[in-house]
Amino acid sequence: MIASLVASTIAFFVASYFIKRWMDENDIPKGMTRNLTVFTLAIAVAYGVGWLVDRIA
Repeated sequence: MIASLVASTIAFFVASYFIKRWMDENDIPKGMTRNLTVFTLAIAVAYGVGWLVDRIA
């Protein structure tokens, strides 16, 4: 339980960083829609990592 929480938290911040970086490189304008998209994709990655850690452990 704790391992999945820690892994998903780390995955959220890492995914958020790389998604923002990718959007900056592709000149996607900053705004509310971009922030919501980054949050949605990062939370999806975090849920996936949490589920994977639960399945492995």
